[in-house]
Amino acid sequence: MKRFTYSERVWLQAALLLLAAIPATLVARELDVRTVNDINVWIKPLKFFASTALHLATLALLVTFLSDKARAARWLSVMAGVSAFAAIVEIAVIAAQAGRGVASHFNFTTSFDALIYTFMGAGVLVVTIPALVIGVWFLRAPVTEKLTPGLKLSAGLGLTLGFLLTLVIAGYMSAQPGGHWVGGPRTDLGGLPIVGWSREGGDLRVPHFFATHLMQALPLLGYAAEKIFKLDATTAKRAVWIAAALGVALALATFMQALNGEPFIG
Repeated sequence: MKRFTYSERVWLQAALLLLAAIPATLVARELDVRTVNDINVWIKPLKFFASTALHLATLALLVTFLSDKARAARWLSVMAGVSAFAAIVEIAVIAAQAGRGVASHFNFTTSFDALIYTFMGAGVLVVTIPALVIGVWFLRAPVTEKLTPGLKLSAGLGLTLGFLLTLVIAGYMSAQPGGHWVGGPRTDLGGLPIVGWSREGGDLRVPHFFATHLMQALPLLGYAAEKIFKLDATTAKRAVWIAAALGVALALATFMQALNGEPFIG
């Protein structure tokens, strides 16, 4: 494999920059006792540092499986630069709101905070649209020695389906004035470990999680099917289709569960 192209480097460098901020944020969490939604104010930035870094790294690594001509396309470099910059600004805003001791999401307390939330919504689109573009690109790309049938299908489906599901679920969630809670107490205290999902009512973050991370899970499965488990092309593609159907079903089922005010795990 040739060295990383500009688009791959800029996505990876942005991902590493976000990961590098995690240790300082962990220190801030220990020193700062302020809370938002009854949990430490720095927990949300920590989650976004990790999840956004994973998203950018996924884009960078998947692009390396395309042809050299596709990888070097100028428009891809522009898209990567814009989306990486938007990601850094987005996370910086979340961290800045945490530094102010206020919520970054669903915050309509002042006109300034409402404007910030609207700005963040636009920024998320800029960060995630490359997944749709690259996903379609994978679906249309020819099979090569490097881009095997299972990986081609899994990357294409994972990125496109993940983007579309995220667009619908996150779009609905962001429009709810009451936040991500449905039918339960409006608090993040006592949620599931690590993810923090509510145990007492519906939580729209659950389907959002499964929709978004389909972008990583499905390509990984397609790669593993051929490279690790040595499945033939037909079997690998069948496994990818089944996994894609299950992934979509899981996102939609947990979406309906949340809308009914039921916790993912009580």
